[in-house]
Amino acid sequence: MEHLQYYIEATDATRLFVRQWKPDDEPRARIILIHGFSEHSGRYSEWAERFVGEDISVLAPDLRGHGKSHGMRGHSPSFKQLLRDIDQLLHEHTHQTHIPTFLYGQSLGGGLVINYGITRSNGYHGIIATSPWVKLSTEPRAFALLLSRALKIIAPRAVRNSRLDINYLSHNPDVIRRYEEDPLTHRQITPHLFLGARKAGYQALKKAGKIHHPILIMHGTGDKITSLRASQQLALNAQKEGVEAQFIPWEGLYHELHNEWENERVFQAILDWLNQQLEKEAAL
Repeated sequence: MEHLQYYIEATDATRLFVRQWKPDDEPRARIILIHGFSEHSGRYSEWAERFVGEDISVLAPDLRGHGKSHGMRGHSPSFKQLLRDIDQLLHEHTHQTHIPTFLYGQSLGGGLVINYGITRSNGYHGIIATSPWVKLSTEPRAFALLLSRALKIIAPRAVRNSRLDINYLSHNPDVIRRYEEDPLTHRQITPHLFLGARKAGYQALKKAGKIHHPILIMHGTGDKITSLRASQQLALNAQKEGVEAQFIPWEGLYHELHNEWENERVFQAILDWLNQQLEKEAAL
């Protein structure tokens, strides 16, 4: 296995840090892995290595304002800029190869790849969204929402504590401990990023029927960070419009399915879905 680390430049010249895991032989598929809010791609090293063991390469950027990427912590000038960052990543890594490519997003990353699937059709073959930020499990109160909207106008770069309860990331206490000790994690968010992600989630529910490629959505029933019901509804909305959408609930699991005790079963479910998609691609 080869593990690479480097920077690419976004359309607005922001430097984005990228990790890449590659099998020794030519991969049979590629995953573009987009992490969640307040974390970074390095937290997926063990998960990525599992895919490499199946001859699937993994490419994972740190979102702007996260990890080792540049930009103000917890901030993006717009949700659309985050989508353009994925454009840049795909352009630099997939335009010269014909390896089937799949977008995989967790939490905020899940919301990003879903919206990418609605607005773009080229450069990838399918989408995996785990615990996507379509809606939060508990929506902010009216006053907090009004304050965020006011700050977006008055001080769009004002940093606030997201109050993310990391105890609901996983049932595994080691995962929580490592998160707390990780100098690259943070819980900061600006009104631009919060309201942009929130609006994009509502738009995704309305436009789910426009998703261009097959999609797998998975969510833990015990998730207290993002909404299980919103994920279910999005999958249903997509199916009603003829999109090949599969939804898998995971009984009792928290937010980070890949870091839960049952992650072997979670991995196998993703792998089975990927293999089905690859068989379809090979038959074309």
